[in-house]
Amino acid sequence: MSTVIVTPGAPVELGLGTESQLLYTAACSVKALLRTTTDTPGTNSMLTSNLRSNFAHLMDKDPILPPLETFVISVAKTLTVKPVVVVTSLIYVERLSIRLPQSATGKTDTPYRIFLAALLLADKFWSDKPVKVIALVVATGGLFMPKEVLAMERALLRILKFNMFVSADQVRGFASKRGIDIDATASLPL
Repeated sequence: MSTVIVTPGAPVELGLGTESQLLYTAACSVKALLRTTTDTPGTNSMLTSNLRSNFAHLMDKDPILPPLETFVISVAKTLTVKPVVVVTSLIYVERLSIRLPQSATGKTDTPYRIFLAALLLADKFWSDKPVKVIALVVATGGLFMPKEVLAMERALLRILKFNMFVSADQVRGFASKRGIDIDATASLPL
């Protein structure tokens, strides 16, 4: 597993491939489906766990976050998740947005947390050997600690009432509504 280092504000090479299109669509979908108290996250680089632990007394309580699009693409590419996992995580995010009241808003890092929880659960649903929490922590550059990731996962499970089943047809339908040919990126199970 290699770590993708991104400089916030710098363009992320998306390429013309379907997989890159999927990742960019995922980032935009997470942003569109969720409401936050502020739409402008910070633009500095991701914090590492060392910085967080050694310099916490000097840092803001709220970490500076990269743009959501950069974050989603970086995490997905670092973990090399399957396209079906990315689409399934978006289905979970959509289910969440339907269940939350219109008045619900979150902090600046809420979309990041929801994406990570949805990605972790989607990978557990489709993969025989799912991503480990520590790999997710490393992929985020230490932005979130293992306990936080596990708490995010539990919270999403509770809100969705543990309804995590997604059929291959649901994945295809969800992807095609967004103009993505999921079968071109990877064969779906079932």
